[in-house]
Parts: sequence; structure tokens; C-alpha cells
Amino acid sequence: MIDPERTIAAQATAAGQGAIAVIRMSGTRCTDVLGICTPVGFPARLRPRCATLTHILEEDGSPIDQVLVTHFPAPASYTGEDTVEISCHGGMLVTERLLKRLYQCGASPAEPGEFTKRAFLNGRMDLTQAEAVMDVISAGSDLALKAAQSQLNGSIGARVDELKDELVHVLAHVEAYIDFPDEDISPDTASALLSRLANAQEQLSGLLGSAAAGRLLREGIRTAIAGPPNVGKSSLLNTLLGYERAIVSNIAGTTRDTVEESIQIAGLALRLIDTAGVRESSDLIEQAGILRTSRALKRQTWFWKWRTPPPPF
Repeated sequence: MIDPERTIAAQATAAGQGAIAVIRMSGTRCTDVLGICTPVGFPARLRPRCATLTHILEEDGSPIDQVLVTHFPAPASYTGEDTVEISCHGGMLVTERLLKRLYQCGASPAEPGEFTKRAFLNGRMDLTQAEAVMDVISAGSDLALKAAQSQLNGSIGARVDELKDELVHVLAHVEAYIDFPDEDISPDTASALLSRLANAQEQLSGLLGSAAAGRLLREGIRTAIAGPPNVGKSSLLNTLLGYERAIVSNIAGTTRDTVEESIQIAGLALRLIDTAGVRESSDLIEQAGILRTSRALKRQTWFWKWRTPPPPF
């Protein structure tokens, strides 16, 4: 459950240095906290969803940073609560000092994912949409982003709701016919009910079956490039990437470890894994590399295996 007295704050943009950073604050005391660390009378000037220029001040009145503050009144905010977003300069020190000041003024550090958790608990999104937020953020290909955006817009949740309504309707009809036999309730024939249930089962199976495809879109297709030494595995990796990622030489056993990089082909992410050449070897280091090749092949989604050298590129 949400503690109504707890106002949370955290950096909403990635940690590190950049032109700007955004600090988000959510809870009933957002404007109260802001009033403590801004010039006198500032919160009263805030207009909903309009950026307002001000300063965040230390306890002694000295400025920490000049910022833009945007107020999103409940329930028209990401979390469904009163929310304030502070756009500041993107230095690590300045964001750290701003957050420290907000905590001094009454805000609490947000737990990982707590803004999205509050959005879910306040009915701003369903569980499938909450799960899609991270998929949108971490999408590594065009198809992955398209699928995540579709889920974030509620496509899966809508299908689940339709199936739930269908099953509830069938259940209600059967229970009403059993509980009130004297009422004028015309039952569906057994074949009609079974047909509706079979249709719902088919749709549920389709949703469950799409999970594997969704995982490939999110994580990318693990593609191991395996074969004997000196058949062009590292050359293929470098060619696909467009730059020299792996060392290439005519000395057998040059690759001793797996080299992994990601590329996008036709909108789909491929996680390419260059592996050590497989052969009999007395070299302990090369044996360790061959063992890693074996492990990569067991974990891969797909692999290219070359037994003879490829044609020149």
C-alpha cells in the first residue's frame, strides 16, 4: 500500500554528466517541500503543467542551482498523485546536492521502480503496462521498441480484459441457470458454451505463446559463431559490426575467449558471440576458451557454424 504521508523524490534521468537532469517528486507534500527550498512565495506562482524558472536554495539561502519546475496536479500525472519535476543542470554533484536538500525538506528517497509502482496502485496503468515501461527504456531494436510501445498503450491488457469478460459472462450464465431453474433463463446449448470456452482457451494459448517471441525482442537473438580455428569467425564478426572488434590473425587459437557485441538487422537485435576455434589442444588456456565455446552453444538461440573457410568479403 501507499503511505499517503510519504512524498518521494529521485533522479528520473540516468545518473552521470549531461546537459540537464530531471528530478521527480511525487506525493501530497510536493509543493510543501518545494516551498521550503525555494524563494519565498514561489509555489503559489506554479501553474499546472507549465515550466517555471526558480532556484533551489540551501538552508542558509544560498542557491544550489537555477532550475525549471513543472507541477502536475493529481490525478493528471504519471503516478496519479501530485507530482513535481525539477529540470536542473546535469552534473553529478549538483543533482546529489539537490536531492539531499529535498530530503532535508521532507521528501524521502524513492525505492527502485516506486514511481511506476504508484502509477499502478493508483490505477494509472495496469500490470502489463507497468512491465512495459522498462521494456521501452531498454529496447535494443526497432521491433522491440514497437512491441513495448504497443504493450505500454494497453494492447495486452485490453485483450486480457476481453477474455476475462467472456469467461465471466459464460460463468454467470451457467450459474444463473443452475441457481434459478424456475426463472425464464434460456440456457445456451452445451456445444455453444464449449465453443466459447474453446475460443477463449485458444486466445489465451496465443498470448502465452507470444511470450517466447517477446523475450527474443527484449533480449535479442543470441547468435554464436562457432567452428574450427582460422575459418573466418572473427572476420565475420568484424564485418557485421563494421569495425575491428576482434583480433584477426593467421595464427590458430588467436581467440581465447568469447567476444560479444550487439547489432540490429531488419529491426531485430542480434547478440553476436565470437568463440574460440574448436579443436584438440594441449594448451590449458585454449582448452578453457573451447569450453566457453561449448557453453555459448548451449545457451545460444541460433548459431553459424563454419567447417570450411568462407568466401572473401
